[in-house]
Amino acid sequence: MSLFWMVGTIIYIFCSELWLTQRPNKKIGNDGISFLIPCFNEEKTIKDTIKNILALDFPNKQIIVINDGSTDNSAKIIYELQKYMDFTFVDLKSNNGKANALNKGIDYAEYDFVMGIDADTLVDDNAPYFMIEHFKKNPKLAAVTGNPRIRNKKSILGKIQTIEYASMVGSIKRAQALTGKINTISGVFTLFRKSAVEQVGKWDVDMITEDIAISWKFHLAGLHIKYEPRALCRMLVPETIPGLWKQRLRWAQGGQEVVIRDLKKGLKSFNLAMYFLIFEQIFSLIWVYSILLILIFKIINANLLDYYFLKYKLSLLVLSALILTFLNAIQFTIALIADSKYEKINIFTIVYLSWYSTVYWIVNAFVSILAFPKAIRRQKGEFATWTSPDRGKD
Repeated sequence: MSLFWMVGTIIYIFCSELWLTQRPNKKIGNDGISFLIPCFNEEKTIKDTIKNILALDFPNKQIIVINDGSTDNSAKIIYELQKYMDFTFVDLKSNNGKANALNKGIDYAEYDFVMGIDADTLVDDNAPYFMIEHFKKNPKLAAVTGNPRIRNKKSILGKIQTIEYASMVGSIKRAQALTGKINTISGVFTLFRKSAVEQVGKWDVDMITEDIAISWKFHLAGLHIKYEPRALCRMLVPETIPGLWKQRLRWAQGGQEVVIRDLKKGLKSFNLAMYFLIFEQIFSLIWVYSILLILIFKIINANLLDYYFLKYKLSLLVLSALILTFLNAIQFTIALIADSKYEKINIFTIVYLSWYSTVYWIVNAFVSILAFPKAIRRQKGEFATWTSPDRGKD
């Protein structure tokens, strides 16, 4: 997959990204965007996000803030802001999850396009223009997903996730864009065609990751998703291992829930790009379980006093690890160079690559394994709710 993502990134850059203008077309006519901001216990971040959207120079905009039964002071703060700021406030009394909040919010949307953003997100001024332009060219386009940046980079985990979003996430989306099927939009920051969301039955309230779920629904409905690297936003990420673990466990579970739900429909789609997406998801899980079983077997049968074991078996294990790390480093370097045009500091984060494999691979392998039973056991039809992990400090 690293080889595929590397090649895909290079092709995407030379065939598409190099020719993109950095100046947006601001002649949008009567097109407008309704910004949906779901909020659950976001008293520390919601004010900055609302102020950011209000300050965008995009002319035709509507802001809809949905309080999803917050138990902190979020609702109180939003009511105070509403006294001198222009936005619609939907105050839900029960916490029924982000998908339900988005579904309630879209009912108030006045424009044909809606942007879902998280309550800790700051949107770049040009981003809405870059995103809405794509819809004029493709009537079957359902969503344009943006290019998230990290706001909190002081900690080691913050720097690691800076690398991840600039390289891993970016290269995967670039490569998947070539096949025509992006696995998931960025739930933190995506522009939707309102009619497309309604066509697929809106967001699924019983799926733990509403962004992955609606992405696959778009694919199965024959609708398209576009990646726009110039559309930037800035968000906060977890800065503790427990916080990162909690976030990634939910992501892994959500991806597996979608594969379980849509596998049969995907196989019946007779779409090569959809088949490749299914293969990627299933094979990744098989790979993780295989690696774990092999490692357990090797540890049990390890004989560090045996010359043959040290010279051949252990050397082969070390060599394969070095090759994998080397390929990963090349992939990161290519993606970071490509992404440095949007955030210059990214190229210097290459020095933290050694930490990436140490922390990120181990965490992701274990969350994939632990998430699978949770995905199988999850009861359908129930509201999917969760508490956001720590997001560090800006």
